[in-house]
Amino acid sequence: MEPGRTPDENPTKRKAWLYREPGAPPLADFLAGGEARRRFIDFWLRDNLGNAGEILMFFAFKLLPAALVSDIGGFLGRFAMPRWHKKALSRVRSNLRTIRPDASDADIDRWAEEFADSQGRQRAEYSVLRRIAAGGSNIRHVGTEDLAAQCSGRPVIFIGFHTGNLELLWQCLIGMGLDVTTNYDPPKRRSHQWITNRVRRRGGLGLLPPGISYVRPALRILEAGGKLIIYCDEGFGGKLRAPFFGRPMHLHSNYAVVARMARKTGALIRPVYLTREGGIRFAFHALPPVELPPEEIRGSRLAEDVMLLNSVVEPVIAANPGQWFFLDNRIVPL
Repeated sequence: MEPGRTPDENPTKRKAWLYREPGAPPLADFLAGGEARRRFIDFWLRDNLGNAGEILMFFAFKLLPAALVSDIGGFLGRFAMPRWHKKALSRVRSNLRTIRPDASDADIDRWAEEFADSQGRQRAEYSVLRRIAAGGSNIRHVGTEDLAAQCSGRPVIFIGFHTGNLELLWQCLIGMGLDVTTNYDPPKRRSHQWITNRVRRRGGLGLLPPGISYVRPALRILEAGGKLIIYCDEGFGGKLRAPFFGRPMHLHSNYAVVARMARKTGALIRPVYLTREGGIRFAFHALPPVELPPEEIRGSRLAEDVMLLNSVVEPVIAANPGQWFFLDNRIVPL
């Protein structure tokens, strides 16, 4: 944000994020000693021990039934969060009060435990995602009767939500015969990034480069009649960008990206999301298309478009707060 400007003044510019992959510390850092040596040891020794453990667990879980893997992950999430992530849990409870001010203490406790359970399950389920998606009885479809036909032969932007299990969401679309491409924020942990990229590529998901570099190839896909999935409930750097939840409207979220791309290419906007109904049972929801009203001057309705998209996303998150991946991010004005 520019100095001296309040969040709701002239919110017409979106900050560009240029992704630069962190480089590996050279041997010279170790020889230099001090802080440079600490970075070298963290990267090549401490981090790699954790990376090796995560990858080993990823392949070990593949040997187990999918339901058991999910249950183990849920147990680990519920066990770890109140013991080793107390600040995050406190923020979760505070955010729940913001998102659902009408909630009782019992509701807050239930959603906080659901969040811890969901975090653990999602991390463990990377090992068995294809098995979960392939099981016809695992995913119930809601509002999808005309989805594939409506999206055939035209550009489509699917608005995704970080509920249920976001990796299963795009697998549901691909399972319906839709070729989908997405952009992503690379996980900080190298092992987690390797696992997510492996799962996504093997599952048939197209991957765009992270950061601002994805915009031009994304537009080319839409102009060729292709399909994108862009997640519009988002946290970045530990801060929540969207939904707004009473904060001033801003254009630093994917709402503005979706609106601009849809108007430029004539793409259909179709919100889709997943909710967990218990264990590895999910419901895949497709909401009605979002129609952007006509505009006389290009970009003149961008703020209204953003608020329209927020009005679609925010109620879904408020209805499923315990399953929301970004519930532990800070809800502050941007």
